[in-house]
This record gives sequence, C-alpha cells and structure tokens, in this order.
Amino acid sequence: MDLLKPRTVPLSEETILWFEFLLKPSLLAKHLNKANPDPSPTDLITQFLAKAPEGQTHPPDLTAPDPDGAHRSDGLKYTKKQLALKILALKVAAFMRWDLDKLERTLSVSLQIQLLADLCSITAGKMVALPSSLLQDPALIGTDGSRHSFNFALTLYHRWVLRAQVLRAAVIKNIKSNHGPAVPDLTTFVLRDESSIPALEPITQLSIDYLNQVLMEPQTFRVLTYESFVPLDSNSEHTQQRFDAAIAIKPCELRAQLHYDLCQYYLYVQKYELARQNVLLCKDNYAQWQREEIGRTGLPPAYCTVSAEVLQGYLLACGVTGEPDGLLQRLHESILNHYSDIVMILKEDNLRKEIPMTQRKLLELNIEGYNAIGSTDGNPIEQKELELAVVALNIIRYVMDGENILSCNVALQKYKNQQPKLIESLFQYADEQYEQFSLEERGLLKRYFYKIITLYGGELGPAFEAYVQSYSKVVSLQELKDFRAQHTQPETQLGGVALQSDWVIPETKNPRLEVGQLERQLISCTSANAVRKLLVKIAGTNPSKPLFTINPSWTIPYPLEQVLISLQRGFLQDFAYILIGKARELTARKEYATAITLLTVLKNETQRPELAGNPLIAKLGKMVSWEGLLVQIQQVLDEWPRKPVDQAQLVRNCKQCLNAAAGGGNDLMPHAKLLDHCAALLLNLNEWNALLVPVDKRFPGIELCSAITQAFLDIEKFKGTKKTNREAWEMILPMFLNPPGSRQRQLPPDGPLVLLIGKLREPLVISILLSLLAKLHNILRDEANAEMNAEYMFLWPSNVNNTSIYNVKLVIEALNLLLNQALRYYPNNIPWLKLKGDVEFVANNFEAAMRYYVTALISGTEYCTVHLQRPLVDDFLIRRMVKCSTNLGCFVQAAVLCQFFDETDYGLAFKSISEKSASYSDAMDSYYSCIWDPTLLEFIVNWHYKKGEHKRRLQAVSFIGQLELNANNNDEIKREAAAVRKNRFLRSLAKQYMC
Repeated sequence: MDLLKPRTVPLSEETILWFEFLLKPSLLAKHLNKANPDPSPTDLITQFLAKAPEGQTHPPDLTAPDPDGAHRSDGLKYTKKQLALKILALKVAAFMRWDLDKLERTLSVSLQIQLLADLCSITAGKMVALPSSLLQDPALIGTDGSRHSFNFALTLYHRWVLRAQVLRAAVIKNIKSNHGPAVPDLTTFVLRDESSIPALEPITQLSIDYLNQVLMEPQTFRVLTYESFVPLDSNSEHTQQRFDAAIAIKPCELRAQLHYDLCQYYLYVQKYELARQNVLLCKDNYAQWQREEIGRTGLPPAYCTVSAEVLQGYLLACGVTGEPDGLLQRLHESILNHYSDIVMILKEDNLRKEIPMTQRKLLELNIEGYNAIGSTDGNPIEQKELELAVVALNIIRYVMDGENILSCNVALQKYKNQQPKLIESLFQYADEQYEQFSLEERGLLKRYFYKIITLYGGELGPAFEAYVQSYSKVVSLQELKDFRAQHTQPETQLGGVALQSDWVIPETKNPRLEVGQLERQLISCTSANAVRKLLVKIAGTNPSKPLFTINPSWTIPYPLEQVLISLQRGFLQDFAYILIGKARELTARKEYATAITLLTVLKNETQRPELAGNPLIAKLGKMVSWEGLLVQIQQVLDEWPRKPVDQAQLVRNCKQCLNAAAGGGNDLMPHAKLLDHCAALLLNLNEWNALLVPVDKRFPGIELCSAITQAFLDIEKFKGTKKTNREAWEMILPMFLNPPGSRQRQLPPDGPLVLLIGKLREPLVISILLSLLAKLHNILRDEANAEMNAEYMFLWPSNVNNTSIYNVKLVIEALNLLLNQALRYYPNNIPWLKLKGDVEFVANNFEAAMRYYVTALISGTEYCTVHLQRPLVDDFLIRRMVKCSTNLGCFVQAAVLCQFFDETDYGLAFKSISEKSASYSDAMDSYYSCIWDPTLLEFIVNWHYKKGEHKRRLQAVSFIGQLELNANNNDEIKREAAAVRKNRFLRSLAKQYMC
C-alpha cells in the first residue's frame, strides 16, 4: 500500500448525504432542526435541484413508458425522481419560511427561478411556464392544485421579480464604487447571473399590478408550511399534497411585507413619492402586526421578514424622520396644502427654534411672490393678512435670536403702507406667547418694542396706545408713558431755510468745473471717437499745457515719446500720445481687442492725405504699427495654446520687424522689447529659419532664441547620434557666474534668460532649455545622489572648466522658474513633472518631490485606468521615491515600492519593514492589499509573529492566501495581480500627496 498516495478525507459522523433524504424523507425534519446542520438548508436545495434537472424546457415524452416510473398524472410532467427531489427542495424552502433574503444570497438566479417555477407548478397541479403565466387564471389550476396555494406561489414569484432587479443594481454599485468591503455572495450573484435579470424588466409592471391586487383582496392569505408538501417514498407512485395545512396570516403581516418590497423597488427606479407612500404603509402595518401578533403570541413570523432596523433606514431614505411633529416637515406639508396652519407652526417654532431662519425667510418671500402675481385662489385680503402675519412672526424670531437683520429699519420700511397692521400683528403675537419665552428673550423683545415706540410712536399716535392697551404683556401703558418721558427731545427752533423741503441748487456755470468734468471723461473713456470729441472740447478752453499731461499714468515707449515731442503741438500730438497711453493701460488689463482698435485708429490717422510727405508722421505711423504688433504678440502668449486668427500675417509682421533690426543702416529700428517678443513668438510657432538671420549683439534675447533654434536643428539633423551643441551653452553659462565678492542671490528679473523664460510656450523649446539647465546643474553639483534627469541632455557638453566660479543656486532658480511656467500650460507633461520632482528632491523637499513623482505616474496611467509600465517608471525614479518615503517616515510605503524594481530589492524592503516606527507611522496594515510579492508577505507574517501582533499577522496571512498570489499561477495571472495592486497603491499615494 502506498502510504504517500492522497486519500479522501473521511466525512463527519453527523454528515448526511443528499440521497439519504430521498430514500428516507423522515430524516429531513430531524436534520433541519439541528443547530448547525451539515449540509445547510440552502446547500440541500442546491443539491436537490441539481440532481433533478429542469423539466419545463424539454418535458419527457409521455407516450412511452418511463423506465424510472414516470409520474404523468394531472399534467405534472416530472419523473418520479424529479418530483421527489423537487418536493424535498420545497419542504426545505418552507422550513426557511420562504425567506427570499437567504435564498437570494446563497442560490444562483437559475436555481431561484427553478425553485419558484416548481412551486407554481406543484401548487397549480399542472405544468406552469414562467414568466408567461403571470396572473392567477382559473384555467391554470389542475385537479390536484389549490387556488390559495397557487396565489401564494405567484405572490412569492412577483416579489422575487422586483427584488432581483434591486439586488443586482445594489451589487453592481458596490463593485464599481470600490468603497468598503465587498460582499462575496452578492458579487458572485452578479458576475454569474447578470444576464438572467434583464429578462425580468418587461414583466415588472405586471408584477407590481399583481402585488397591488393582492393587497386589495379581502380573502385570507395562506402561507404554505413544511407539512404542506408530502414527499414520495419508494412504494408510492403518486401523492396528494396537503395544501390545507397552509396557515392563514394576519392581513397586516402580508401588507407589511409587500409594501416593503414595493418601497425597495420604487427607490431603485427613483420614484421617491411612491416609495414614501409604501414605506409609510409598511411602517403602519408593521407596527400593527408587532402589536397584535408578535407581541401577543411571541411566535416567530410565518411570512414577513422585515427588520425594524432596515425599515428605519428606508424611512430615513424616503425623508420620513420618524418624528411626526417635526416642525420642518410640517412646514413643507403646510406649503403643499396652500399654507394651512402656517401661523400655528411658526408660533410653535418661535418657542422650539427648529426651523432654520433661511427656510422661514424663503417662506416669507414665497408668500410675497404668491400675492404679487395676483393669484385667484382665495380672498386677497386674507392672503395679505397671512403675509403680514408671517413677517411679524419672523421678526419676533429674529429678535429673540439676537439678530437685527429684519429690524424696524428694514421690515417696517418695506411694508410702510401696511405699517399699522404689521405693528399690531407684532404686538399680538408677542403678547400671546410672551409668558412662554425665557427671561432673556423677553428682555430682547422689550428693547425691540422700545425701538419701535421711538421711531413710529409719534406717527401712529392714539392707535399705538390702543395696541399697548390691548396687548399689555410686552409693554404696559405705564411703561410706555415712562419711556416717552425719558426720551422726550427738546424742541429745536429751525429757521425758514431749514424748513424747506425742496432745496434747489442754483444753476451756475463754472468753467473750471466744466473742464474738470471733461478731463475726467477723457481719462475714463476707451473709445477713440470719444477721445477725439473730448480733445476738441477741451482745446476750446485754451489749456496752458499739453493735454496728454492730464493723466500721469499715460506712459509710452521712449522712442515714440521722442517722435511725438518733435511734432508741432496740436491735436495730433495729444491724440497720438493719449491713444498710445490708453492702449498700454488696456494691455496691462488684458483688454487686447480694445487696445488694438485704438492703435489701428491712430495708424489710420497718420495716413490721412493732408499728412502725406511728412517724414515724422510716416515714422510715427510705422512705430504705431509696431506697437500694435507687440500687443498682438502679448495676446497670443497670454491666450496660449489658442492660435491667433491670422497666424500667417502675424508671422510675416514678426519677420519684417526682425529684418528691420538686422538692416542696421536705417535709423528707424524697433525697440528691444518688441524684438524679443517677435523672436520668442517665432520660436514658439516653430518658425526656425526666420531665427537663423545674423543677430546684432545688442539684442541678447534674439541671440538666445537663435541659439536654441540651432540646438533644435541639431536634434533633427543628427538623429540617432550624439551631437554636442555649444552655441546656446556658451551663451547661458556666463549668466550664472559668481564673481569673487559678489552678493548676487537671484537672477536679475530684466535679464535675457528670465525674460525669455516668461515668453516660452512651445513644449519642445522648453524641453531643450530644461535639459541645458539640468545638465549644467549636474556638472556644477557633481553628486550622484543629486542628479537630475531630463530629455535631450546629450546635446550639451559633459564638463565645465573651473566650476567654483558658477552659482548652482541660480541654476536651480532658473529651473524652478521655467518648470513653474511650463507646468502652468502643460500640467500633465510627464518628463517635466519628474524633473520638478528631482528639483524638489535635490532641495530635500521630500513631500513635494513625492507629490510631483506621483502626479507624473497618475498622468502616465491616465488616472489609473491603464496599467503602470515602463518606461513611465524606472529604477531611478523608484529609488528616488523610496528615499522620499523613508525620509518622511513612511517605511512600509517604501517597502511596497521595492516591489516596483525589475528585481524586488528584498534587503531594502526588509530593512524598511523592520524599522521601529514602521508599524504606526504610515498605517502599515492598510498597505497589505498592495503587496503582490509572497516573499514580502511571508516576512511580514513572521515579523508580526515575533512582535506578538496576532491580529495583524492574521490579516497578512489572509492576503497570502489569495488565489491570484499562488506561486504556481502562470505569468499572465501574476502580471495581472501585480498590475491591479500597483494601481491600488498608486491611488493611495495620490490621496496622500495630491489631495
């Protein structure tokens, strides 16, 4: 005998096999009444139905004798074996009290349908096809059937139709949300049987109609019990079921269950009003059933499986708070019932203060609008009185809350025409509840009414005293007299002028005031036509100084100013200066269209026929057109990446401007700012050839653009080979010199490099400049742990002579400046995000470095929708992230990252896990679901065992036992398991560092 040969495990002595019940049905009751029967009731149903294949789809041929002894009578087309097994399955379901909650969670949908179909067929006494036979038809019931039992079976089936759709939707939502623990049984239900559920949707309305019909039927509803089904034995060919053994249940028990199921379905289809109606009916019937049946007999329910806790949850979901006297709920109901009892509700709220004042204010505005549109529902006088009553009650609530929002200065002025009635309402409602208010609230009310007396007591006169006499609790008549005596103001004798009510300012013409008004209009207007008219008007007053000096904020470029000063003093000089100054103001406010319009008008003005032949005017026109070009370039850069309307023309104008500077012989030359902008725009628009023209050394901005262009052309020309470019390198290198004794700590803001960085938009150009700065940093820093990675670093030299004379801090400043500018326009550029992380890492800002590294990985995986792969992540990046996590105290996070290497770095991972603070500094056990390396999990299990952390050890063991982590799995399963856990870990990093 081979002792090593695997053998079957012996069954427990208490275990009963399914066929034993078939041979001896009397064992079933004894087995089910055990504390923990093995197999369980639902397992028995599964085994019984699995051994009795569905007989509806392909019924046996009844014309030929069945060797197993076919049972043919009364239209039940089952073999004897099938019938015996199906009856046993129904007996088990009856023992479970037809609890659909348990059946749905343990049986597949196909077995649930089979069980319900068998129930309908056996209670009808003939074969019934579902879902075609949906209503109780007398023709469907055979001689051995029972009407009340068939009604019970159909009711159970229609309940299941609604519940199955709700259950499927709940499980799908649970799977997609990824929040909270998944329910294994329900997940299996959806993944296995989802295709079976959509077939129920066409019959859903029929199920609802049937259940509503059952609710209205006066006949007693009877529930089939365990004794209702008589099993077959080996000696009987036929048996009559004992449907008379069914027990009658209270109507309230039936209604509680059916209304509960209907509420579930209506919530699922978002018919909330119907759900609310059903949950309220369920609540009432459930309470009656508990009071009359359960409380009296103490027996378990025969049919209803509604839980009080779950019912309370559905009540809250439907907006039923469980407090019938809740004032906010009563307020909403009152609004729906045309404001019935609204005054009583607000008076009660003035004591309890449950309704938020925002709701009360909205109520007031709703009633005001209702009255304003002239609704014909009801008496207009009564509606106006209701509005004043609500306003008065709201004022009282505001006063007692210590607020002064709707005090007499607002509310009483708003209703000035109804002031007497409003004040009377205030006295009335305050007086009615005065004794119920606290002492503090009474004091607030008294102070408020004293204020009303001060402001309106004189206007109302005797009517006010009548209010006080009628409602004397708040302010008594004696208190009114004392208050008036204390606050009487001495009479002041006023002169005749002071008594006039219609003061008229005499019309006097003051030329200085008129000129000042015109100057203010000139400063504020933005229309060239308005400027023209105002200049003509002001010129008519013979001003003593040029009109462009009115506003010192109007500044223009120095070359333009020299040309304008040379012009003869007059309209054109003022008009040109003011329009150029306004255009610059508008450009600073980013109102580019208006600025360009002003400059276009000025250019047209210089081209008038009477001004032709004047060299100064021609020069002015040319310079104005250049100013317009500068505004257009600034607009394009500011609105990047939106392309300009006429890009070709804009490019031609920029080229002409650069050619004008390259000519040299002409005394008319664009200013340096315009030339820098033209070169930067051509660089951003990839107009490389235009920047290869000879460059004047006076314009370092253009020279720098030309050098970067040459670097790009080297990339294109020498693809696949490393060609060192020195032109841009040698231009930028001197900008970071640190001469002896120099205290320079930052780059000059007006330097050519800083100005160019602010105008760069093209990703390729930015990448080239970033690579130059990163390479220079690596050479100057010369530390392996402080290196930066960027694209195109092969372009630049690998060494610098005498590195000590250069300031590496200025290089990092330029890198940060350029990266911040670049990421503003391209926030998901992965190489730039990694480089920004390197910059922060070098500066020991580990948290910021992790944020940029994680952002790069999130962007590269399209927000964790695709798997994390190379070259997006490499060993250099992972090692940097491990170092950051370690320095931040997140040791287990670092250990998880060690799996991302091509070969897991176990030494580093074990060292990270073994850190003393690793178990509590970064929630160690929350990362177990992100580990896919079994060796690492085994180390964690052993480590917890040594530390005596039993609960965490068991948690780690549960993850080791996952099927997808089995060492015998093929490579595809292992890769998929690793990819899923990588994305899960990446999402956790994103929550920590990005949110």
